[in-house]
Amino acid sequence: MTHRDIALLLAEAADEAEIGIAPTQAVLRGGRRRRARRWAVATATALVIAGSSGALAVAGLPGGDGGGSREVAVAPSVSADLLKPRSTALAVGRDEGKNWSVMLELWAPPQNEKEARAQLAAMEEFGMRPDGVERASELIGRTTYFVGRAVEGAYGEIEQGAFGGKPAVVLSETAVPLEPDTDGPARLVVGRLAKYDAGVICTWQDGTTTDLRRNKHGSDGTAITSVEGSPADWFVCLAPEDTAYESVGHIVPPLPRGAQKP
Repeated sequence: MTHRDIALLLAEAADEAEIGIAPTQAVLRGGRRRRARRWAVATATALVIAGSSGALAVAGLPGGDGGGSREVAVAPSVSADLLKPRSTALAVGRDEGKNWSVMLELWAPPQNEKEARAQLAAMEEFGMRPDGVERASELIGRTTYFVGRAVEGAYGEIEQGAFGGKPAVVLSETAVPLEPDTDGPARLVVGRLAKYDAGVICTWQDGTTTDLRRNKHGSDGTAITSVEGSPADWFVCLAPEDTAYESVGHIVPPLPRGAQKP
């Protein structure tokens, strides 16, 4: 065997090997694949419910412990509720023949260092790693959340963060392409609104609007959802084809005379 033959064999072997991937990165990547599968099951379930009842049932869908997710070992004296997220579908629908969903995943707040370490390890098993968190102790007393969307099995994160103590409601919105990993227009808008808001109005670049009110699902799957454990409620708007996000306005009902805003 010549030196050239050996070099070709080594090159061929290298093509089949993954070199230099840290164990944490490999675990996160595997977790993300399982999340995408879990979310695909949740989306299909919601669409079946919508087809049979005429209304989208978007809360409490499977996702925290089903759909093929890996079981996480429970540390002694650590509640199992801390070691898996509570998943809620904020909206589900179909666009251009493709099923899509927006999911919120909440992690209950750990109360001590042991619980925080166990939770951080569990997050990584689920393909999640909070941005800016260097030590597990930073999770203590905080409800961590991840928001993402899935389209036909492709998963993409939209927003993540944490609520701690009794935070003031921070109103926000994030606009992204509907399909993950694309450069399409920012048609999908996900945000938070105060519990006293009556709804939101999403304005699009072509001048049209979507008026989204409580207790009323849009025909395209958009919705406002209250989620246990979240101090704010959540909304999802989807722009029509060929346009994109411009702005969001909050609809605040008039207060009775002398009353103060909550």
